Amino acid sequence: MDKEALFWDYKEHSHIKELERIGLFFPQVGRDKKTIIELYENLDTLNIPQENKKLIELYYDLIKKGEIG
Repeated sequence: MDKEALFWDYKEHSHIKELERIGLFFPQVGRDKKTIIELYENLDTLNIPQENKKLIELYYDLIKKGEIG
């Protein structure tokens, strides 16, 4: 899924709203290292299901262990 398809219904959106939308569809989208770190750093702000937050934490832990580069 590309970014344009993910945000088809947003005329304007903030970076947090963008991360929130990515978080809703994680891990189908947003599995690159930079995005995972941004999602993790904003977990408390994002209105996404707890299950998605746990997946983001898991992926973040794998980055810290060097298993995702």
